[in-house]
Amino acid sequence: MGSVKTPVPAPPNDGRGWKNAALKTLGWIETAFIATAAAAILGMCIYITLGILLRSLVGVQIPDEVVVVGDLMIGALILPLAYVAADRGFIAVEVLTDMLPKATHVWLNVLAASVGLLAVIPITYAGYLAMVHAIQSGNYFFGILELPEWPGRVAFFAGYALFFIRLTILFLQDLLAALGSGGGGTPDKTHDPSWEEAA
Repeated sequence: MGSVKTPVPAPPNDGRGWKNAALKTLGWIETAFIATAAAAILGMCIYITLGILLRSLVGVQIPDEVVVVGDLMIGALILPLAYVAADRGFIAVEVLTDMLPKATHVWLNVLAASVGLLAVIPITYAGYLAMVHAIQSGNYFFGILELPEWPGRVAFFAGYALFFIRLTILFLQDLLAALGSGGGGTPDKTHDPSWEEAA
């Protein structure tokens, strides 16, 4: 007869399971948004190129070119913001930060995230009001196609809402890292790999 193995007790649930699942889901959404932004860029290129060719060769103007390109540009610029934030891919001026002690870098991350939140909150709220108004009023752009306003407003709000969520997570993570290290830790650019897991 084989030896009986004593069952190993399961480790206590410290709440990290649902946190990791939430971050992974957020990463998937960010990846979907950046894929949508890439599709919007491709759509802009096709629409603009087609418009130029039709005007040059046939003398026909493509309908509502400015409106279509404008809405696609909103998706191309706003939807990737959360993905860029997760990658900490913002433009940074390192001339002064490199001169400061490394112990201050983690607090600079906290400062950057907090300032970003202060800037994003009113923009997100304004985007929400504009989206609700466009949906409830049923407004549309004047033109041949009479395109509705709500798709661009929804894309704008969705991009900034996800950006706000990501900035909030970065702020909390950086603050906990700064407090946990006593301000002496080195900031880790890849401490939140949720976007990598979703890629």
